[in-house]
Amino acid sequence: GADRIEEAVCEYLNIQDGETTEDGVFTLNNVACLGCCSLAPVMMVRSNDGNETFGNLTKDKVVQILAEIRERA
Repeated sequence: GADRIEEAVCEYLNIQDGETTEDGVFTLNNVACLGCCSLAPVMMVRSNDGNETFGNLTKDKVVQILAEIRERA
């Protein structure tokens, strides 16, 4: 499911792997493994508050999570 999650992130943020959003809030970095196979598909978001891991993702969940993070920024 990682491909679907990456697609959702790229579409919502309008960036590709290695790029940063125009507002500087998000940078996308794909990694091979986060060590959370039981939660797959999974993404980790690093912020000033630390790392947050989100699992059992769908495209809709990804958009919701990113929207909430953007509101906090």
